[in-house]
Amino acid sequence: MKQFFIIPMLFLFSYACQNQAGQTVVLTPQEIGRDTVASLQGAIKAAQAQYQTSCLTAPTQPVCVNINKAVNAQNALVTSLEAYCGFSPGTSVTDVSACIPVASAQAGLIAATSNAQVFITQLKGVIQ
Repeated sequence: MKQFFIIPMLFLFSYACQNQAGQTVVLTPQEIGRDTVASLQGAIKAAQAQYQTSCLTAPTQPVCVNINKAVNAQNALVTSLEAYCGFSPGTSVTDVSACIPVASAQAGLIAATSNAQVFITQLKGVIQ
């Protein structure tokens, strides 16, 4: 059963895009993780700026709860990216060129990236 789940996830996790020269570039799991960390960070900052006052007065609002969950998802993604790349905790994950992939940590990185992408979508839906 695991084989059927892992294979589609690998296709999901190795997607391609085009660079400015029109060349197709396949992104690695660490690049996708890094880009997702950055995207989620931007969404969190925007949501926090917009809802800071209301979340201080009523922190149990659904949007405030989602912002806090997004922060937790980002922390989990950074931790999984550190584990996948063999980085020490606290090492910057922005330069993934030094990444030495740890195969046993790939599933965790894929799951954390997928989870973070859900929060990016949720936060984009409430940011004005």
